[in-house]
Amino acid sequence: MKASITALILTAAATSSAFAQADGDYTFGWSNYIGWCPVKYLEDTGLLKKHADKNGIKIKVEEFGYVASIDAFKAKNIDVVPVTTMDALTLISQAGIDCSFFVVGDYSNGNDKWLAVGTDSVSGLKGTTVYGEEFTVSHYLVYRGIVLGGLKESDFKFAHRAEKGIVSGFTSDDAELKSTATWNPHALGLMQQPGVKDVFNSSKIPGEILDGFVMRTDLLKEDPKLAKAISGAWFEAMATLNGGGQEAEDLIATVAQAANVTVPEAKAQLKTTFFYYTPDTMKEALTSKAHKQATTLVRDFCFDQGLLGEDADDAGYIGIEFADSEVLGDKSNVKLRFKPVAAE
Repeated sequence: MKASITALILTAAATSSAFAQADGDYTFGWSNYIGWCPVKYLEDTGLLKKHADKNGIKIKVEEFGYVASIDAFKAKNIDVVPVTTMDALTLISQAGIDCSFFVVGDYSNGNDKWLAVGTDSVSGLKGTTVYGEEFTVSHYLVYRGIVLGGLKESDFKFAHRAEKGIVSGFTSDDAELKSTATWNPHALGLMQQPGVKDVFNSSKIPGEILDGFVMRTDLLKEDPKLAKAISGAWFEAMATLNGGGQEAEDLIATVAQAANVTVPEAKAQLKTTFFYYTPDTMKEALTSKAHKQATTLVRDFCFDQGLLGEDADDAGYIGIEFADSEVLGDKSNVKLRFKPVAAE
């Protein structure tokens, strides 16, 4: 779904977690994914500044590539970063950084797709090689498609193909039977080609490819004003998006510009993104049994792929604390937390 992270995974363990400093002057990094592009609206309309002023702090907004944003967060060059739960676990928590999701804004509800030519089913691809970004949510999507299709991972081979080569590699492959895992807008473009079928997508695994805003847990505890300001601005924008009318159209136009797509393309991607429009719906989701089950599935996949580090003897090596304070895994090594914050 996001830009290439394979190289980042290989170096994640080298990063240490120094104590975060709360000084009232913060940087909110973001990257170009449809679920995070409303951040540009927060900046352009002054919504973020309004909530920052209300909390007596300053927030600078800075755009990065996805990998670069995670690197910047780990290096403490930014204070907040949007990330998937899978990448927060394998790239941030695995590096020893205790981090918290204070806003979970959406989940992929069809934005991530497993596309094929020569068949319209996962079973029709048995025995073939699937291309996509290894150790990412694309890889996870394929794994879940295989499992839910009643098949085995050993029935397929997953081969890494970096984001820049996904579209060209798939298009230039003249095989009669081929497939790739990718995300929008790449998937939307490929779907326009003759014979391309959607054999599995993230709408079949609701809540599993989850996106949100992360900050260091020590900083969240020391100065919750940053989380409150971003949460307040975000959910004000979500109310606008959900409310319809010209204000929603203006927001969508900003999202389209930020995502470098047309307004119709942005609307198509927003339709396959499930947003939590209020703090209450977010908190309800994060305390649900379904969320805990989804998180367990993601964690187990990461362990099976060796993404939790060399010291991980079992899937519970890194503890994950849910919004109701229940801990999945090692309670003495909690490094990933769900701490939903609502503006006062």
